[in-house]
Amino acid sequence: MVAARIAAMALSMCLVAPVASFAQSVVWPPIADPPTSVRTPGRFVWADLVTNDVGAAAQFYGKVFGWTFETYGPLDDDLRTYTRVLANGRAIGGMVFGGDAAKSLTGGRWVGLVSTGDVGATAEGVKRAGGTVMAGPRTLGERGEVALFRDVTGAVFGAIRSASGDPEDYIAVGEWLWVELWTPEPQRAADFYRGVFGYATTPGSTERAIALTKDGIARAGILRKPDKLPAASAWIPYVRVVDVDETVKRVKDAGGRVLIDPTRYRGTRAALLVDPVGAPFAVAEWKR
Repeated sequence: MVAARIAAMALSMCLVAPVASFAQSVVWPPIADPPTSVRTPGRFVWADLVTNDVGAAAQFYGKVFGWTFETYGPLDDDLRTYTRVLANGRAIGGMVFGGDAAKSLTGGRWVGLVSTGDVGATAEGVKRAGGTVMAGPRTLGERGEVALFRDVTGAVFGAIRSASGDPEDYIAVGEWLWVELWTPEPQRAADFYRGVFGYATTPGSTERAIALTKDGIARAGILRKPDKLPAASAWIPYVRVVDVDETVKRVKDAGGRVLIDPTRYRGTRAALLVDPVGAPFAVAEWKR
């Protein structure tokens, strides 16, 4: 238990460090390029990988998903450099070095950003609901206004009011398919996010698997974390793939690990994985 708390503290420091340095970045790219006039409050619109080895992470995800990368900022200064992730030629996320605190963290974390019309009001809502404001609100170059939070179960997430509007929904292979909070306390987490973003839970949801909906559209899920996984709560992004088994093989060949083998799940097949630096993520098939 003590070790888990120390790891959680280290991760929190790791995540706060890059936020503090973001304002100094030479270029902070927009999340929607070209710009859109769309805003979808309550939708996870972006994900940043906070890691202690951006190079190794980029090499891994490039091999597994065919992602390509664009670097912004000085190449000789990790703390001021941002790496944008492109799938199928369009930006879906980014990677950032966690700073000195990350040296003591043998891992990383994908941090999802939720669209909001008012980051300051969202921060107040987080505090009222019992969560913690870790950093911000702060305007980050061309990206817009963002803030970083920790929910009541310890999971880290962010909110953004994008300066360029929100990207279109991700649906293609190699792009984000879903995002899910894995936690020992699903109902407590659901109450928190309902209070902050006004989500509704879908009819028939159980404490084991809860869907968060906004304007009638499922935007995220909450799942009771299996006991064999580490104690910390975490948001897990899912990447859409054609064949989970074939993707898992590529993950292993590229140096990643499998936490949960390919499993039939909610009418599809999915697997929970970890990249070589320690960040968890999932893959799933989706037949439209």
